[in-house]
Amino acid sequence: MEKNQLLMLASVIFGIVAVLHLLRSIFSWEADIGGFNVPVWYSYVAVVVAGYLSWEMYGAGRK
Repeated sequence: MEKNQLLMLASVIFGIVAVLHLLRSIFSWEADIGGFNVPVWYSYVAVVVAGYLSWEMYGAGRK
């Protein structure tokens, strides 16, 4: 695969992750990882981070 294709693939993956975290925030889905109850506010941060990474990789993949 070319560099641009890999960047676009990563952009799509990060975009999906951002959408899933947004849905978790909206519907207040619980998440337990190794017995640790992950607070919903973690998803707020994850939406911003994953959305930013998706946007940046999309822009880099278009160049």
